[in-house]
Amino acid sequence: MTQQVENDTNQFNKIMRMIFSAREGEEIGCDECYEHIDQYVDMIRAGQDPDMVLPQVKDHLSQCSCCELEFKALITILEAGASDDLDSLDRPDSSTSGDC
Repeated sequence: MTQQVENDTNQFNKIMRMIFSAREGEEIGCDECYEHIDQYVDMIRAGQDPDMVLPQVKDHLSQCSCCELEFKALITILEAGASDDLDSLDRPDSSTSGDC
């Protein structure tokens, strides 16, 4: 399979997962996701399953690359802070811009 066909297939699969995972009336936007992201991360770090309590956040993170990036950055910062190694963090590329 060529790289382009593989990329198209992956993109198609991602779109189909988004369509079938959408729950009418249960979707949240970036603002609401941002309001709950701290609680979501705290639950993960405490070894709890946040998807049971905040399934809309999980769904939004799987569909929104901007919020997923924020989520990953928060996890990275907290983990680095726990090890007092903030200076070793890679800085994000400011040339990229998202829709959020």
